[in-house]
Amino acid sequence: MPDVPDVPVVNTLEHLARQRWEIARIRPELFWPWWNPVPVKLLLVTDGLDFGDGDFGLSAFITSLLNDGRRYARFDITLGHLQSGVSDQAMLIRESRISKRIKGFRFDVTTHFTPTMYDEVWLFGVETNFKRAEYGTRSSSSSYPADRLADAELDRLTAHMNGGRGLFATGDHASLGAGLGRAVDRARNMRHWADFGSGEISMDGPYRNDSNAAGHDPGFQFSDQSDDVPQRLDLELFRTPTGLFREERYPHPILCSPTGRIDVFPDHPHEGEVRVPPDLGLTCRDGSAEYPQRTDGSGQEEPMIIARGRVAAGNTASALAGKPGNKQATVAHGFGVLCAYDGHRAGVGRVVTDSTWHHFVNVNLIGIFEGGIFDNFVRSGEDPTKHTGFLASVQGQEVLKKIQHYYVNTAVWLAPPGLIQAMNDRLWWDLLWSDRVVEATLLDPGITIANVKLHEFYEIGSQARDVLGRRATVCRSLHFVIPYLDRVWEEFVPWVDPWGPVARDGLPELPWIDPEPLLNVALGGALVALREAYPYPTAKPPRFGEREAAIVTRGMATALSAGIRDLQRDLGSLSQVAEAGVARVEQAARAPEKRAKGAVRSPAKTPAKPPAKGARKK
Repeated sequence: MPDVPDVPVVNTLEHLARQRWEIARIRPELFWPWWNPVPVKLLLVTDGLDFGDGDFGLSAFITSLLNDGRRYARFDITLGHLQSGVSDQAMLIRESRISKRIKGFRFDVTTHFTPTMYDEVWLFGVETNFKRAEYGTRSSSSSYPADRLADAELDRLTAHMNGGRGLFATGDHASLGAGLGRAVDRARNMRHWADFGSGEISMDGPYRNDSNAAGHDPGFQFSDQSDDVPQRLDLELFRTPTGLFREERYPHPILCSPTGRIDVFPDHPHEGEVRVPPDLGLTCRDGSAEYPQRTDGSGQEEPMIIARGRVAAGNTASALAGKPGNKQATVAHGFGVLCAYDGHRAGVGRVVTDSTWHHFVNVNLIGIFEGGIFDNFVRSGEDPTKHTGFLASVQGQEVLKKIQHYYVNTAVWLAPPGLIQAMNDRLWWDLLWSDRVVEATLLDPGITIANVKLHEFYEIGSQARDVLGRRATVCRSLHFVIPYLDRVWEEFVPWVDPWGPVARDGLPELPWIDPEPLLNVALGGALVALREAYPYPTAKPPRFGEREAAIVTRGMATALSAGIRDLQRDLGSLSQVAEAGVARVEQAARAPEKRAKGAVRSPAKTPAKPPAKGARKK
């Protein structure tokens, strides 16, 4: 009998557990057939950066997208590099999950790009001049300008956006990235692609956007950008006109995570800056409005700054190793970090611009290699966390999780409306057969909506929204419910949608009213109705079509009808109490003080003790 290795059982189980989780993360549909993520096609394009594992590579960002394991979206990534001779390592050749790699990329080559080929385009620009040998055809042909994309390329990007598809664009300080981004419709005006004013996006001026937070070693160093201490963001917060006493405020959806607001970012000594376009009346290359009117007739949809950074006063940290203090001292100020345009409201694609690609490159996420010219490690006692970045500590890893949610949220938010609807459709099955929702509220598969009480609708919806918030974001739980609610009770939506333009444009405020429980009631009704139609998980991913949407709508309406009746009754009772109390409270407020000045209030009377058991009453 051959020898059997003496392997402890615990090790075997640990291996099994790791293997199980890895398979579940990459291919969850093997265990849960109804988890059928929607593929979202991303095109990532760069020029002077690369997609590899070096300091200025984008591999940590790309890996974050590929490893996210989100149940409703999966990212199909193509990499395009404008340089013809870039290495395979720079194209992340080790990653087998990249769908396609294109060197010498051009937007006007149909095998590279058409307006309908990708759902989103992400631009990470560095160059200001393409007339160099490494850019091949761009360098030799007069059809390609030196300082921007060619006309035919720009036309295709405009058609891509006007077809409802997404665009992300960023550069760095000064004019870095202008070649790739400064002439692209919409993005051209949502970011500064050259220096302006008094050196606000310069490299060493006093008004530079130096977001570097002081690290673990004394003072400021350039290499603080590579440690586990992030910069703090000031977020634009949104609220509904109701329930103001709850202090419920939401960030923009791309800055919302299961662990809370995404208010931390990688830091950098000289970021660029986003802006609100100074002229909203310009046209695109095809003659259409650059920022058109909303399709619902409520006005023009405008880009907005959704996050701002802070610059501390007095930072003189050098950009070069061994030369501390060679910059002018910073003047304290704030600057735009993220700008977002919700083109879906206007029938076109969404756009996001970022102040710098340093929020995405390895040197700012997972640390810096020793020895580069931007490395200050010649200083004795330099903190070692700068070699591993946010991975260096538990606190840093929590920051990194939020940053990774920013990446994924942006990729989801930029997707065309049809894909976002498909993602929401997939989520119905995930919620319906969630073990927590089933075990807590829907154990009986034979349950019918007619037998469910109002408080049970609320409990089911509350559990489901919490499950969705943990798997996606709290913001997404609202985005998930509101489109279906709009079919049932459109007049109610502005009161519960913190991002809706109508809610921001002047509905009267009702601070005492909290209508949000009705959202939970509506979601609970939808899930009960769907469970009634589909009591058990199916062997194949079920289709969510018109029939299923009608079931959800009917379930919401059924639960809401009960909820509205109860709400009306409660408001009526409260109104009666208020009417009865107004006169009495006002009278008490006007009543004169009866105690003489300086009088001491007599002690309260001690209540008489009950007679002892069996004692005779007098």
